[in-house]
Amino acid sequence: MHQKQTKWMLNLIGSILLLIGIVAAFYGPLEIYCYTLFTEGGRFHYEGFGFGSFMFGNITFQIMAYYIIALVFIPLGYGHLKKQSWIQPVSLSLLWCWLIMGIPLLLIFLFILVASKEPTLFTLLLSVIFLTLSYTVVPFFLMKFYKSENMKKILQLDKDKYKFIQKCPVPVWCTIILYFFYIFIFHMLLLFKGLFPFFGKWLLDFTGFIMITISILFFIVLILGTFKLKLWAWWCSVIYFSTFAVSLCTTLFLSTFSEIVRKLEFPPTETDALINIPLQGIHLCLIFGLPVIASAGAVLFSKKYFTTGRKNP
Repeated sequence: MHQKQTKWMLNLIGSILLLIGIVAAFYGPLEIYCYTLFTEGGRFHYEGFGFGSFMFGNITFQIMAYYIIALVFIPLGYGHLKKQSWIQPVSLSLLWCWLIMGIPLLLIFLFILVASKEPTLFTLLLSVIFLTLSYTVVPFFLMKFYKSENMKKILQLDKDKYKFIQKCPVPVWCTIILYFFYIFIFHMLLLFKGLFPFFGKWLLDFTGFIMITISILFFIVLILGTFKLKLWAWWCSVIYFSTFAVSLCTTLFLSTFSEIVRKLEFPPTETDALINIPLQGIHLCLIFGLPVIASAGAVLFSKKYFTTGRKNP
């Protein structure tokens, strides 16, 4: 690929990212209207809708996702169009995070699509094909593109301007983005009675809220320490992920999806729709346990940057 083609690709990717970000920024506040559709007097109202119900959490999850997409994609799209050097390490880090977290996110997206949108068979099949390609072909193609020599030459011009970003290697940026992701996920769990896995049992309500709050604050501290490449941050991260992976996998393996639904005490309408989903402990471990283990692997891989100082990616 020549430099001219690389610039054309950067413009295309930047335009797509910017468009997605703007659309997400539009739908973020608009999605809040969905609350009115399910509250009393709304078209889809049912008894029990509110904080703690599945649909309330589902709507909130979608709203937060729209805002996050807008906050990430708009500046990233602008950076591509302006050929700013910071887009290379950030884009590569996001792609690695996508490979680590992609499978559970895809499954969650499909679950939400089926549970709340009632898609046609054609729509569902099209979604599966699109999401599968987005997890396999697309990220590997983009990784190769961002690592190309032409890309490095094009983005070399303002490298000193964004030195503070360049100083943090790609594997370290990947772990930092993962920490932000877990902060987001833990906030979502607060909407479901503070559900928290604790070595074979589920903590709920105030106890769960306490554990989740501690985890969120812990990740904030990790972000600060990791960005400065402090060795204590790496060790704390390894210990946390190792412990949490064991706690999560043990709890999931001893659970079934229907048992979790019962514990969450959703409204009858939601319980009837969810209770018969045939997910057993081993399935839950594969969906939600493997990404946590992969996150621990990403942290372990970044170890060399915490012992030899800052390096360029």
